[in-house]
Amino acid sequence: MPQPSNNLKIRLSSVGNPVIDKSAPTQLETGFNLDDLKIQFKVSVEINRPESQVIIVVMLEYLLGQNQLFSGSLTSGFSVVDLASYITTQEDDKFRIESDFLPMLISIAFSTTRGYFVRELAGTVLEPYPFPIVSMDSIQKRTSYHLI
Repeated sequence: MPQPSNNLKIRLSSVGNPVIDKSAPTQLETGFNLDDLKIQFKVSVEINRPESQVIIVVMLEYLLGQNQLFSGSLTSGFSVVDLASYITTQEDDKFRIESDFLPMLISIAFSTTRGYFVRELAGTVLEPYPFPIVSMDSIQKRTSYHLI
């Protein structure tokens, strides 16, 4: 296997494919207590060796009790020069990335999604409640990885 380059080259190649599964309401019949508003997220990372791409989908969701107020996702794509050289495969379909660039890409995708949905929630009951800043440790716990 070729050795990874010390000169890592990454570029943001796409931001798009927003999917709104549930639009936020512009009004509610009754007000709500902020303590009852729950915000959830998950991140899916697809590492595509043949295409030298990392595709990250960030899903955000607002719940009021058991009722979903908003759900949407945004896809960010990154081109990584010679991506395959940074990947070591192991037994049981596990793999290891020989450079620590994935957390940076996940952070960029997450922040981009937060910003996109600030605009999407404008004029709704959720406008005063932008998605909070989340620690990288918390994001990592809710991230799934898939290697192609």
